[in-house]
Amino acid sequence: MNGQKRLNLGFVTTYSGRWPKELPEKRNAEYSAWLEENLPQVSLVRASRIGCTKEALEAIAEEFKEASVDLMVMVYGAFTGDDAAAYFTEMLNIPIILWAPYEVPFEKDERLYANALCSMTMNAAALRRLGASYHTVYGSKEDARAASRIKGLVTAYQTIKAMRHTSLGLLGYRPTAFYNCAFDEGLIRRTFGVKIEETDLKVVFDVMDALPEAEWKADMEKMEASYNMDTLPDGHLENHSKLYLALKEVMKNQGYDFGVIKCWPEMGNLHTTPCAVLGRLADDGVCIGCEGDVDAELAQIAQHYMTGLPTFITDMINIDEEKNIMTFWHCGNAAPSLANPAYPLLLRNHPLAGQGTAFWGALKPGQVTIARFCNIDGSYKLFLMRGEAVDMDRYTRGIMANVKVKRPVREVIEKIIEEGVPHHYSLVWADVADELRQMCGLLGIPVIEL
Repeated sequence: MNGQKRLNLGFVTTYSGRWPKELPEKRNAEYSAWLEENLPQVSLVRASRIGCTKEALEAIAEEFKEASVDLMVMVYGAFTGDDAAAYFTEMLNIPIILWAPYEVPFEKDERLYANALCSMTMNAAALRRLGASYHTVYGSKEDARAASRIKGLVTAYQTIKAMRHTSLGLLGYRPTAFYNCAFDEGLIRRTFGVKIEETDLKVVFDVMDALPEAEWKADMEKMEASYNMDTLPDGHLENHSKLYLALKEVMKNQGYDFGVIKCWPEMGNLHTTPCAVLGRLADDGVCIGCEGDVDAELAQIAQHYMTGLPTFITDMINIDEEKNIMTFWHCGNAAPSLANPAYPLLLRNHPLAGQGTAFWGALKPGQVTIARFCNIDGSYKLFLMRGEAVDMDRYTRGIMANVKVKRPVREVIEKIIEEGVPHHYSLVWADVADELRQMCGLLGIPVIEL
């Protein structure tokens, strides 16, 4: 992630001067090291000193200003008055996470060494009065709940910053009669900060035609050595390799971080429907959503920023009420790295229209997060669901993941229809539901969680 998108996270330990300094110094070293180790996606800006005196608070605020800190974590080394948190939020105008570790074990005849919980409660009430943006975390770094909350909050802020510096390229508009793939560019920019530009499909076709023969032939040879393509019609692999190289070039030359493509009917008419190409590009870190669905792509963008993993934009086509499984299927656009090695992954013609290349296979088992941003009645909601992809072969042409969910599957589809959630979803093989929910809380986006 480049510097413009990377979150600058300030870290400071505080205490009031009348408290012993040994515990604050210990926590300052240990908690800054923990943050650096567990949040490698951010740039950690450590305060040069512990926040204790008025002079120290002023100096730390200046350091954070110079480093363009976006968010700060204040760990209670020991009891801290309202002055530190209030001063930082007023001077820096950024959100603050107040982190109170558990107390040093109590001894009957010994003094308190931190009193962090009391201090955090007091400071939070003061910040509430001041109208500052703050979050609280209670528990030591070894506590799974505290660690998860810190990671989730920071990941949410990191994702929001990255999306505000994201360029999304439209390669064409949307397929015929897919009204749900229409989008509101102004609403997207106001809500997420994502910038949208457009490149006509003709530009892509022209780049395909201009590629050096040696390049696309070399890619064809690579694909022939890697996949079974016994039934692929003549000319389809050539179009596949040309399109794969051309989309890489167009995305780079246009400066697009992500894209969506109008993958039919024009591309199909030229026998270059791009399903398998999109899957390969996803493994290269070039994420292009299919069928021009910008709102589904917004979920893919967020999931990719949170995990660095390829995602799968898909339909949901079937349910098994007995096993409580939902079938997520698409024409063949999943990244090969997501394939289940227990079953063949084939390179074939498009499974429906027969006008391009697609992967046919089953996707790997594991935890998944299913998400989609939905423009419903002129504002965004997030559809969100956890699941477990099971070890199961495909049972029709194309690519699929069969996902077991907790809620009864019939209730799920009835709720989807009732809420007006469109038909595309983005799946990522990781549990980032909490992070997505936290991100939506910061953006004021309601969550439809099933």
